[in-house]
Amino acid sequence: MAYIVRRQSVYYLNLRLPKHLFPNRHTLRMCLNLRERQAALFLASSLAQQVHSYLCEHPLADILTLRRLCTEWRDRCPPPPSTHRSHKPIAKPAKSVAEGPALSTLSKLYIDEGKRGGTWRTVSTFEVERALRDLFELMGDMPVEAFDARQARLLKERLSRCPQYFGLRPEFEGKTLRQVVESAGTYKTISAVTVNNRLRKLSAFLNWCKANGYITDNPLAGLKVMTGSAKDARLSFEQQDLTALLNLDELKTESRKHPWRYWIPLLGRFTGARLEELCQLHVDDFIQQQGIQCIRIDDSSESQKLKNSSSRRLLPLHPALFEFGLLGHVESVKATGADRLFPELEPVRGKLGHAPSKWFGRYKTKRGITDPKKTFHSFRHTLIDDLRDAGVQDSLIKRIVGHEDSSVTFGIYGSRTPLKAMAAALQHIT
Repeated sequence: MAYIVRRQSVYYLNLRLPKHLFPNRHTLRMCLNLRERQAALFLASSLAQQVHSYLCEHPLADILTLRRLCTEWRDRCPPPPSTHRSHKPIAKPAKSVAEGPALSTLSKLYIDEGKRGGTWRTVSTFEVERALRDLFELMGDMPVEAFDARQARLLKERLSRCPQYFGLRPEFEGKTLRQVVESAGTYKTISAVTVNNRLRKLSAFLNWCKANGYITDNPLAGLKVMTGSAKDARLSFEQQDLTALLNLDELKTESRKHPWRYWIPLLGRFTGARLEELCQLHVDDFIQQQGIQCIRIDDSSESQKLKNSSSRRLLPLHPALFEFGLLGHVESVKATGADRLFPELEPVRGKLGHAPSKWFGRYKTKRGITDPKKTFHSFRHTLIDDLRDAGVQDSLIKRIVGHEDSSVTFGIYGSRTPLKAMAAALQHIT
């Protein structure tokens, strides 16, 4: 939390830093060069938000670096509206865009309200906070009414120039995100899909501001980067790709360090499940229903998250997974007392699939698959394509992969999971 202190009529930032990161000195104090309390609070709130964002990306930063950055941010921050009243008689003015609370103040209220109401799951909370950090790093803080259509277009442009893995790349060390974006340097940027996801999160924040009467219009409504169709974003694997990726000897070699490296590609091929769905499986998610051994994709545990309600499903176990000894592996993990099938996976920003995703990218390249449109999600596309080629009904395919079926027959009246039909359909996957 940010505090201000007054010394000889001048206000100072007095920011408490996390003790686990700064055990010896956990207070950052610097002059704000302001004499008005309201203006000092405005600036201190902005600096606190930026320090928090920077520490999330650079947890090993020292206090001297933070002081230097705060000085830069202070000098670049737009002046807040003055709280002094004019003594000159004036006509009734038009409403100034500088009136109203700051974006940083409202963003804190928004996050606090969302957390109290359980609006977002852990992963979504990280994504919302990340989008808000990008907003402040790229645009700075300002009164909410000052964020107009021009500012919205500028934000979209700057987001489109954001680098991938900004906090991890050594060439960006010591630079702010805005400095990198405005440097006209050459680097790989985040995808249009990522830009649009951030814009959607920020648009939801501004919709909240509108609903609560802070603004009359949302300048981010409908704003997005043009992209190709979702189908063009990922490609299915060819048969030679599958042969290379699912080579059991290679997978066993990879699994010497982590057992999940053997099982996750095989599960991806024979279930079509999303990576995060597989990483968060529990040993109790392997059950029998209607006499058929199944995998349960669910969010019954606190550590499990689903993309949407349609993702909740029962999936018959493919015969190949029996042959590979999956159930034996499940029993061996259960015997250790672990709850999750892959207990060694640790969440990163709320996602268990972080490490497997990075590993699979390296593994597929090692196996000669370099097309960037072929990712782990391609297993899902491949299974759908194979089932369609085999003449399986779309409604059944949607049941298998957890897509919403909007048809009246299956969407409303089909309450029982057709496990036998699904099991027969999966026999086409080899």
